[in-house]
Amino acid sequence: MLNSDAERYTVGQMSHGTTELDRPVPLYMQVVRQLRTQIAAGELHDGDRLPSQREMMARWRISMQTASKVIGAMKTEGLAVPSVGRDTIVAPGAAARIAAAAQGTARASAGSLPPAPGAAVTAVTTAKTAATGPVAEILGIPPGRRALRRTETREDNGQPASLTIAWYPPGIADAAPRLAEPQPLPAGTLAYIAEATGTRASRADEDYAAAPADDDTAAALGISPASPVLIIRIRYYAADGKLIEYAETTMPSGRPYGRSYSITGN
Repeated sequence: MLNSDAERYTVGQMSHGTTELDRPVPLYMQVVRQLRTQIAAGELHDGDRLPSQREMMARWRISMQTASKVIGAMKTEGLAVPSVGRDTIVAPGAAARIAAAAQGTARASAGSLPPAPGAAVTAVTTAKTAATGPVAEILGIPPGRRALRRTETREDNGQPASLTIAWYPPGIADAAPRLAEPQPLPAGTLAYIAEATGTRASRADEDYAAAPADDDTAAALGISPASPVLIIRIRYYAADGKLIEYAETTMPSGRPYGRSYSITGN
C-alpha cells in the first residue's frame, strides 16, 4: 500500500516525487487500488485523465509492462476507457461501479467468460480449505491439501438465483490475490485472472446434473432440503492445458439457464 504521507496523483498535475510500494503485493494491483480509491473518493471524476504509463513509471517506480497492466486492469474493471489521442480517462459511472462492487451488487461484465448465472453477487466468502479427493484430483494436488475456495451467492430480482463454489490451483491463487478477497470482482473471476496472470481461458469442459439440494445449499438458495436443483460443473483451462478454475454452480429448479456459443471449424 502507499505510504500515508505520500502525495496523490492530481488531475492536470504530476507529482515529481516517487511513492514506495509494498513489494510482496503485485505492484500493478497496488496502483490500481490507489486509483480506485481516488475515484471512489471523488478525487478523480468521470472523464478525468488518468496517469500515462510513463507518469506511472516515474511516480510509482514501476516498469512499462507493469504500468500497462494497470491500464488493462482498470479497463477490465470498467473504470477506464481510451480517449482522443493516447490518453486514458475515467470511465462514465466508474465511481458508482466501485460503490456497487463494495456493496455486493456488481454485475459481471461482458468481459467475463462465460457470464456467471444470476444477475448480482450478493455475498462472497473465501477460505483456504482442504480439497476433497475429487476436487483435489481436478486441481492436481494431493487429497486433503488446502486450496483457495471462493463462494459467491447471486440474486435476481431479490430472489436467490445461484450458488457458485470455485476452486483455484495454488499457482493461480498466489498470482491473483484478489480471488481471496471476500468481495465481488466487477469483471468476473476469469477476467481478473487474465489481467493478474496473463493467463486466459481457452477451453471449458462442462458437466450438468440434477440432484437433491443438501442442507447448506438449500439454506443458501432459500429452498427446502432435498428440493431438485441443477448443478453445473465447469473446468476452465488455459491454452497450455493447465487448469485455471474449477467451479460448481447450483441453481434451483424452474429457473431458466441459457448459454450462447460461437462455433468454429467446418
